Amino acid sequence: MGHMVERAQIVVKGIVQGVGFRPFVYNLAASLGLTGYVTNTSGGVFIDIEGTVLSEFVRRLKDEAPPLSQITEISVNAFPVHGYADFSIRKSTDLPQNLPFTLISPDVSICDDCLREMLDPTNRRYLYPFINCTNCGPRYSITKSVPYDRPNTTMAAFIQCPDCLREYHDPRDRRFHAQPNACPACGPRVEFSVRGLHPAVTSGAASAGRSEFGVQGKEAIQETITLLKNGGIVAIKGIGGFHIACDALNGDAVKRLREHKRKSNKPFAVMAPSVDAAEQFCHISQAEKDLLLSIRRPVVLLKKKESCELSEAVSPNNQFAGVMLPYTPLHYLLFQQPIGTVREVLKPYFIALVMTSGNLSEEPIVHENEAAIKKLSGIVNGFLFHDRGIFMRVDDSVVRVWSSELEVGSSQNAVSTGARSSSPNSEHPALALPLVTAGRKLRTTNSELSFLRRSRGYAPDPILFSNDGPEVLGCGADLKNTFTLTKGKFGITSQHIGDMENYESLRFYEETLANLKAVYRADPVAFVHDLHPGYMTTKWAKEQEAGNQGQGARVKGQGAEQRIKTYAIQHHYAHIGSVMAEQVLDQKVIGVAFDGTGYGIDGNLWGGEFLIADIEGFERIGHFRYVALPGGEAAIREPWKIAVSFIMDAYAEKAWGLLEAVGFVRRYGRGEIEKLMQVARAKELSPLSSGAGRLFDAVSALLGICDRNTFEGEAAMALEACTRENIEDEYPVEWVLEKGYTVVDFRPAIIALINDITHALPREITATKFHNTVAMVIQAMVRRLSSAYGVRDVVLSGGTFQNQYLLSRAMRLLSFDNMNVFTNQKVPCNDGGISLGQAYLVRERIKKCGL
Repeated sequence: MGHMVERAQIVVKGIVQGVGFRPFVYNLAASLGLTGYVTNTSGGVFIDIEGTVLSEFVRRLKDEAPPLSQITEISVNAFPVHGYADFSIRKSTDLPQNLPFTLISPDVSICDDCLREMLDPTNRRYLYPFINCTNCGPRYSITKSVPYDRPNTTMAAFIQCPDCLREYHDPRDRRFHAQPNACPACGPRVEFSVRGLHPAVTSGAASAGRSEFGVQGKEAIQETITLLKNGGIVAIKGIGGFHIACDALNGDAVKRLREHKRKSNKPFAVMAPSVDAAEQFCHISQAEKDLLLSIRRPVVLLKKKESCELSEAVSPNNQFAGVMLPYTPLHYLLFQQPIGTVREVLKPYFIALVMTSGNLSEEPIVHENEAAIKKLSGIVNGFLFHDRGIFMRVDDSVVRVWSSELEVGSSQNAVSTGARSSSPNSEHPALALPLVTAGRKLRTTNSELSFLRRSRGYAPDPILFSNDGPEVLGCGADLKNTFTLTKGKFGITSQHIGDMENYESLRFYEETLANLKAVYRADPVAFVHDLHPGYMTTKWAKEQEAGNQGQGARVKGQGAEQRIKTYAIQHHYAHIGSVMAEQVLDQKVIGVAFDGTGYGIDGNLWGGEFLIADIEGFERIGHFRYVALPGGEAAIREPWKIAVSFIMDAYAEKAWGLLEAVGFVRRYGRGEIEKLMQVARAKELSPLSSGAGRLFDAVSALLGICDRNTFEGEAAMALEACTRENIEDEYPVEWVLEKGYTVVDFRPAIIALINDITHALPREITATKFHNTVAMVIQAMVRRLSSAYGVRDVVLSGGTFQNQYLLSRAMRLLSFDNMNVFTNQKVPCNDGGISLGQAYLVRERIKKCGL
């Protein structure tokens, strides 16, 4: 019986194209003596197979799948035996519109095998900057349509030479159907050109008079290195767009770059050639090392050492540096070009290079050569181009690892940070979540991955829901924006789009949306936008609805045709929804949403919110006391003005005495403060804000840490940097019942904090006491709401929870109360996660109630 020939047709769904899945199937089938064929379709990998050990094949199909693949579903259906003579790989087939789709792999870093070959003088791809194979290289950024085959990518322009074709068609070769496959004879090339600002030091190419046309190949890379070593600034084309690079240890070069590109203190990302090099200037834990070395190669925020050699202008007034390792062959060649027949271990050319996004302020990353010349020539001294097209621009991802000590107990309601869904950190063992130990309490330390920006290496990886649902578009918010499409049982969140404040950003948004809709065959029945009427995404969604209705455009509903509808989801409810989507929660939760600003249903600016929320909606149960924002949201750039408003609120007619005591009158002048106070008292000029971010801004300014935000969140980040461990003191607050809400009144805390300032208490202590106070408020409010509503699931989200100290302490306090705590792990807790929450909440509502 066990030797009887059987036949099955198998469909494998997930990230299974462009990751070596078909050769894996081919070689597995051959090793087991099975016959049939395998092919790519737009619905996944299709296998028609027969033989005597099909169960063994299916088991190994799951257990031994290629490293870049992510299987989400395998269906196996028995069929009558066909009588195949052998096993083959057939040409890809596309299925008709509206049939199943397949997922695209993100772009990943060069693999060790390719890196070894590139540095081998006997290899035909020696020092070739576009070496890749089935296990590495560009994917999402070069894919125009599915199935993922070379004609559907930007590599279609390069005709493979006989040697590359032989590899491409050999199922036993590592480059079988590697769509970006190329070599120096037939593939893309690099070119160096001096076209920007007059170089600080003239390079060889410029002095030879060849800057108009540039130099190519190995010479181009050497010219780039020379210019960088001499203090120049170079625009370098990568996988998802241009970087702007300079030597991170050259203070003059970094200052010039900041002067020309970014007139704020916002940190620059840096690239180090190795973990060892990065450890020269930053502390690196095992979890951080795992992330740096992962195939996704994000920018990881690392604590700078006191002996840090990086120019102070890389990340001014900041205890962290954003560090990544090389992820393309070209990056490695910029750090070290081995010369000669035997590769010597040479000292890298650079300990670190600044590698910041190649864009103008707040515009999307530049990805086309001509656009780079037009936009970046005023910033750089030269360009390192290549001629492989970038179809989808993708900026670098930015992550951090944070640790929380949790008191885990025997209660069924022990702390959870994602136990209800698979951890996204499975490829990083050091980030794995601990098991809850029943019967006793223990203290355990979690290392968690937290996104500040989710883009290259992660997008467009899907978020898996529990079951199928309608197709919905979450349009996102305004700052750090993304959008999310839902399809089947997936939420597909776009790469980082950026701040929606100009035409370029909107164009990037629309081109990315058009691409992902086509690739995933998504036709949304609903658009979901923020409540804020002034957001570009809100206006865009309403324009789409109006335009579609004007043209009579309809979408197919169940049994009838329906118009596309738009829904508004309140900003902080969407933050909570983003975590509910990640963890597939649909029950009632206590939502703690802390950020700077979001449009509230009462017309005020919210940001310190306590909600009871589920799929159907939310109830606002508590919030921080409203304080006037002098002159509106423009005050966000000047936290000292917000601090004046908090002092006015806390001290009323005694405010002047306290403004004298904290040095504000001396620092900003009586006349300037008087004008500001008049504006603050004018309701039409100064909207009310409950924003947690504004409270952090005010305290940062009061302590003299940061009185002006040159980039979003600067004052709050600087305040967090002053916190210290082993300080348990807190400031007092009051709890006031107003109109059915619990209002958290921080005026007693402000008064006590100013008293500490006047008594010259070190600001490390006052900053920590303030953070402890906010964490205590979270615990106290959650206790009240849990008791009143019988809910023990707590969701923490919003940009304020990028604050490591606050998040860790809040989670520890909530663990004492045996709450189930959920946080963002797969999308940012800042506004980059809003679109996922929007899409999920409306998707689930439509499932329950219809459009």
